[in-house]
Amino acid sequence: MATRLQHIFPDELLIHPGETILEMIQDRNISQKELAIRTGFTEKHISTVINGQKNISAEFAMRLEYALGVPASFWRNLQTNYDLEVVAFNEQHNISDEEKHIAKEVKQTVETLTNQEIKVNNGVDSVYKIRQILGVSNLTSLVPLNAAQYRAQFAENTSGNVMYAWQYLCEKKAENQTDKQLDVEKLANSLELIKNIMHQDATKHITLIQKILNDCGILFVVEKDVKKAPIKGLTVKTKKGQVMIALTIRGKFVDIFWFTLFHEIGHIIYGDYLKNQKHWEKDNIIEKNADEFAANTLIDKKSYEEFIIKKNFSMDAIKVFAKINNVLPAIVIGRLMNDQYIPWSADQRQTYVWVEGE
Repeated sequence: MATRLQHIFPDELLIHPGETILEMIQDRNISQKELAIRTGFTEKHISTVINGQKNISAEFAMRLEYALGVPASFWRNLQTNYDLEVVAFNEQHNISDEEKHIAKEVKQTVETLTNQEIKVNNGVDSVYKIRQILGVSNLTSLVPLNAAQYRAQFAENTSGNVMYAWQYLCEKKAENQTDKQLDVEKLANSLELIKNIMHQDATKHITLIQKILNDCGILFVVEKDVKKAPIKGLTVKTKKGQVMIALTIRGKFVDIFWFTLFHEIGHIIYGDYLKNQKHWEKDNIIEKNADEFAANTLIDKKSYEEFIIKKNFSMDAIKVFAKINNVLPAIVIGRLMNDQYIPWSADQRQTYVWVEGE
């Protein structure tokens, strides 16, 4: 029987269930004519099934159970498995160059966030694996599925496919963190508790932040940044209707991490995650409001204005001012650099070392 199918599937040996019927009746010295009589189907029908030209229907499977004493479920499973093999064969030989390109594009992101190697081979195996990981039957579906709000982060050399993959895998990682409903009031009352975390052991920051946000009904995840996805922070409503904050660890700068965190918290407090943000511009009022929220939550606005007037930006003055505002000196230094009161200098900016093992 295998030789009959080789002209249809030259690269693989796919055995139609009809071959099993043929082998079984030959072992029992039953002719096709006798099987037709036993099952009530025509000889022509028996012949077409045995020759792989027709499938085993549910009715025929039941008749075979009576005629051969083999359960109908065996024949149906045999047919189903064969059908799946045919589909898999066809998919393997019909995977478009576009889908192979997308698989190559998102490969690093998937490997980074799942800690598993995606073997490339001829490109087909990687397509299959990445489809399974990202939950799609065709990788060309990634951009249409991408309803996330990346705001002003679309720019040259970015990829919607990569950004969707990053977000999707963040959701999968965080989805079981909490089943609590979003409590915005509780979140607003937890801001100082979150700020207090920055004074504790840096290796525990993510865990401690997650605990507070989870208690407010918010998922929280921090992942490595990947090429073609210039995401610092992202706030979205997940497929399950929960709110998630996802941050990257780009640059490892302490001030950027905390500013981004409170920027995203601002979007939750203002309800921005419910709005269509896909076409926001960088100077959009919604983004400005979130920036101001982050800046003023970390450092009191009036206090900062008074500090600037004094024009004393020595390290001693910065440390005293930071303590008054319950933040690390790195937060003040980052703010002063951003506002151009002191020169930009990577050497003066504190970085997180705990991200190395993430």
